[in-house]
Amino acid sequence: MKKLNKKELEEITLQLKPYWVEYENLLIEHSQKVRELEDKMNKEIKPKTKLEFFYCDGECVGIGAENYSDREFFPLIGDSKLSS
Repeated sequence: MKKLNKKELEEITLQLKPYWVEYENLLIEHSQKVRELEDKMNKEIKPKTKLEFFYCDGECVGIGAENYSDREFFPLIGDSKLSS
């Protein structure tokens, strides 16, 4: 494969823009649904600290305390314990 020249890069960038917009919209929708689920989880479980789905390297790895200082008292519950 040869390196794209400036004109080719501009053309493909224009072609990719609609996909980027769609991706961003999907990401916003997903984030809103996750926030709603976290709110529901916190309302129903009433933990001593606010909980959130915890992400590392782009993957959800468990549920833990939202506030960093509370993580000492409420450790992360990993996905392996939640999935089994």
